[in-house]
Amino acid sequence: GKAKSGLDLDTRDALLSGASSGPVVVPGKAAESLLIQAVRPGGSPQMPPKGQLSDREIAALEAWVNALTAP
Repeated sequence: GKAKSGLDLDTRDALLSGASSGPVVVPGKAAESLLIQAVRPGGSPQMPPKGQLSDREIAALEAWVNALTAP
């Protein structure tokens, strides 16, 4: 379902549509994806809000975004 930001991660199309502030994931471009920027240390907004993902988890997300292809 959608969060306050309008972000919906339930489907691939919804993920690529992004939130009310714009695209969260840029297929094939982890470095340009807000999702990846947010999970890195010091990201803004910081995700998750409490705690931090491990380097391995971040690398897995980056690999996944880089493997996505545009619709």
